[in-house]
Amino acid sequence: MNLKKQFLSLSSLLILTITMLSFNEAKSQDLGADVVSSYVWRGTQFGSGAHIQPWVSLSTGDFEVGAWGSFPTTANGGGNELDLYASYSFGKFGLTLTNYSFPGEGGAYAQGEGLFEGDYLEISGSAELGPINLMVGYFTEVEALYIEAAFSAGPIDVAIGYGDDSADAWYVNGGSGLCNISLGGSKDIKITEDYTLPLFGSFVYNPDSESAFLVFGMSF
Repeated sequence: MNLKKQFLSLSSLLILTITMLSFNEAKSQDLGADVVSSYVWRGTQFGSGAHIQPWVSLSTGDFEVGAWGSFPTTANGGGNELDLYASYSFGKFGLTLTNYSFPGEGGAYAQGEGLFEGDYLEISGSAELGPINLMVGYFTEVEALYIEAAFSAGPIDVAIGYGDDSADAWYVNGGSGLCNISLGGSKDIKITEDYTLPLFGSFVYNPDSESAFLVFGMSF
């Protein structure tokens, strides 16, 4: 294991340590799940078919740790993902460290992969700049940069993402350019007097790969 991978593993272990320590101090906890017709992330589809995306979080003050996953509803659908993250909010600014991992069927990892052994550590920052929410993320091992600006245009939520690949083909096949243009919206369906079901949908276009997606989802 080279020094860079040692750094990634130590960083991932730090996330897990912080998570465990937070159980005694957490002032709030939350959990839920989304069901989506397909898993599209930053302009690229992962796996096939519908996915269930559960999440759980613990927070104390402006500090939050949590886990997020995405799992296909059909056998051999692919696109399995399990991420751990830690984030801190500085008012209108935020900093997040995310350890991405990709288990196979049954939760087992392929040789050279693992919950803390992959090459997918991302450092990201966010900022609220007036009506625009700006996010910048950088994968340290694959040296991939992603910048996204999101804003609302009336009832429509708009997101525009730019990718730049330095070491590997990641967002834009080893180059740089626009990889995600998303137009989305949401609505609540009243089920009972005390419960409404949140629905959301988005049209996603990737100018670099010339691919398009229409995604529907619901939150629980």
